[in-house]
Amino acid sequence: MTQQPPPRALRWALRLHPAAYRTEHGAELTAIYAEATRDAGPLGRLREALDVAAHGLRQRTGLSSDRTAGRVLAQAAPLTVAVATASSVANVLWLLDPAVRDPHWSSSLPDVLLLADQGLVPLFWLAALTAVWAGRWSAARALVLPATVLRLADLPLLLLARFFHAAYAVAAVNVIVPLLTCALVLAAPRDLLGSSRPQRAAIAGTTALAAALWTVQLADIHYPLAGGPGIAPTLWVAVFAIALILSGRDRLPAAALAVALLPVALQKTVWVLNPLSPAGVGAVLVVLLSGAFTLVRARRHRGRVSPPSAA
Repeated sequence: MTQQPPPRALRWALRLHPAAYRTEHGAELTAIYAEATRDAGPLGRLREALDVAAHGLRQRTGLSSDRTAGRVLAQAAPLTVAVATASSVANVLWLLDPAVRDPHWSSSLPDVLLLADQGLVPLFWLAALTAVWAGRWSAARALVLPATVLRLADLPLLLLARFFHAAYAVAAVNVIVPLLTCALVLAAPRDLLGSSRPQRAAIAGTTALAAALWTVQLADIHYPLAGGPGIAPTLWVAVFAIALILSGRDRLPAAALAVALLPVALQKTVWVLNPLSPAGVGAVLVVLLSGAFTLVRARRHRGRVSPPSAA
């Protein structure tokens, strides 16, 4: 009996692997796919093919589980979900705040759609965070996708609702941030994801940190902090810079926190730069200096030669 050729989706997924890896492990990946999809429907087969494709992209980009970047990303993925969950809840509170809301807010269709969209996003992220807490990463990744699509719908709905007149930079960030957040979760090596007591402690701590930072920023609307506008968003950048400085080859938790905070830190940096303010200039300098420090330290660590062992 002739062997049935692999499905088209799997063939395309295998092509994303490096040629040498595909030659060596192609048959193994095909067998694993066949076993996983034996009783699966079309959606199940598509999901498995996407997992194979993601594995190939991780091999090409150095984000596989045997690389430091892959291990950092695996630890960052649950923290990214935690930060996104806190941010989505804060977005709803920000939208409902009378000091921020457009005075012409009405029950028109764009306004109602915007409120419904903003209300659904945290529900998906809360469900994803619950799945991550339980170690159900397939469900968590499936929930991240609709959360991202709804988050991307924010920009046109905000414009239709006349909520703000977005500058190009702010509009671009409203697209880049959710896509980056989604990518950080989906790109993590699947074999390193799970649920453990240290991971749950890290999730709880990151959620509390994000909630505290958002609380300060929301409170700043009614009780401005010393230093003028832009100080509260800069706190995100400061925490990101500290985590970046503390990160290193043997400090994966700090590196994971820096990666998880990257989307929001990027968003806040753009906010404090538009319009330009002293806080914005300081935020950019802090990020540049901390990034340069981390890069120099990584190069020194990489170039360090281990001493020869005694004969």
